[in-house]
Amino acid sequence: MSLVFYGLPLSPFVMRVAMAARLKGLDLPMTPPPGGFGSEEYRKVNPLGKIPSLEIDGRVLPESEVICEYLDDLHPTPALRPADPEARARNRLLSRVADIYVMNPMLPIFRNLDPATRDPAAIATAVADSLAGLDKLEAFIQPGPCAQGDTLTLADCALVPILLFVEKVPPMFGGPADSFAGRPKVAAYWQAVQANPVAAGILAEMKAALAAVGF
Repeated sequence: MSLVFYGLPLSPFVMRVAMAARLKGLDLPMTPPPGGFGSEEYRKVNPLGKIPSLEIDGRVLPESEVICEYLDDLHPTPALRPADPEARARNRLLSRVADIYVMNPMLPIFRNLDPATRDPAAIATAVADSLAGLDKLEAFIQPGPCAQGDTLTLADCALVPILLFVEKVPPMFGGPADSFAGRPKVAAYWQAVQANPVAAGILAEMKAALAAVGF
């Protein structure tokens, strides 16, 4: 079987897949999208034009959560999802809350990076909505060292890269200096999970990539 993993370490969705692969001990090197992110050349590989994508024997599989679940099914040991149906659903819930209520509201910030065309109201809304999403995450997460249970799971693979963005981005655009203030479970989890060597490696790569573009 031939697997090609397309992505860039700037993306929290790409690094979700990278973290899942490393937790499984898989050798899954990252390949930059041909022609660059969003290019017509890359759209010939992945019609959605988004990263990450996984090419499996020439067939493309997009979307980070789908790819992570595929890898977990393909290599079931160690399992990155609970066996119990409710626990598995709650694991996916943590990923969905992080995606929908925390990361997605932050995306308008990245469309307003140019000071000449920046929409301050859009940025203020994005910061406020993303931080409000942390309140929703606070309701479901455990305080650490893992998001659910005693071992890292796909929920952690989603949360670790996204929470790095939460730590760094809102304070740069008018948010509070501490994005986690008033959210004790999320704050405790964030502090604890960074001690895990796999999570720490993912974060180090992301920080280097973000620093290279001025974050």
